[in-house]
Amino acid sequence: MIPIDLVIPMVFPQDPQWQARYAAASGKSSSANNHVRFRSWGTEELLVRCCLKYMPWLRTIHILLASESQVQDWMKPMSNRRNTPKINLVYHRDFIPAQHLPCFNVNTIEMFLHKIPFVAEHFIYSNDDFFPLSPLAESDFFRDGLPCQHMTEKPYPTDPNVFHRFVKGGLDMVAADFGKQYTDTWIRGSHSMQPMLRSTVEEVCTRHADRISKSFSFRRSDRNFNQYIFPYYQHLSGKYVDYEPRHAYVGPKATTAQVEAYLRKPNLGIVCLNDNESIADWEQRAAVVRRELAAILER
Repeated sequence: MIPIDLVIPMVFPQDPQWQARYAAASGKSSSANNHVRFRSWGTEELLVRCCLKYMPWLRTIHILLASESQVQDWMKPMSNRRNTPKINLVYHRDFIPAQHLPCFNVNTIEMFLHKIPFVAEHFIYSNDDFFPLSPLAESDFFRDGLPCQHMTEKPYPTDPNVFHRFVKGGLDMVAADFGKQYTDTWIRGSHSMQPMLRSTVEEVCTRHADRISKSFSFRRSDRNFNQYIFPYYQHLSGKYVDYEPRHAYVGPKATTAQVEAYLRKPNLGIVCLNDNESIADWEQRAAVVRRELAAILER
């Protein structure tokens, strides 16, 4: 059995020190606490518990935090790894060069995943809204030492937004390494936990170091690259197994009642409970999600 780690960036915008740093960097005095890119549903502890329960074979869960002020009460025992040996709290300064700090753009954070201290060669990258809600196996993510993923070629949107543009920019960059070009199409995988090889991440970041270093910005921008460049490279190089575990995407168009009903289904696999500025009742939805996740963990 190979060592497999999980990497999850987290942010807790209610932290006054984080808010002060954000205000200083942005030049604005207004709080970012409820900004859709940062707001917390209060599900982070439940997420970690789900990972420990349904992915017990994980070697280490690396939680990426801006600084010590982000450590929540439930995390404090994890500050000493002797108490929770499977959990590793990693601060941005531990893997992101000082000239790029403070960092508030997850796309920038993702360009330094290979520099996380002691991260395994085989690791899974996850957002904090991806929840494993039934048992998963190592073979759902890696087989014969290769990451499992499934991608298909699709038409590129005719009216692309900033997300579409920076994802397509990343695809264009790595596709050129293999003499490929996408014009009216792009390739997309599932919006789910993503297995990666640390050596592949390092290879891509080294090969494209100049372009990546020029892509960083305070906020998400269409000149950014994001972590999709790594599974794209895996796909184009053939360093993957065409397979993916059970997963589902629950988007902002679902009502809170529909989310509640969905979470009561069995054998869900990995579920993305996506946040979006169009969710008007997000605090109510977050409370429902917390209750249902707690019930799942008690089964």
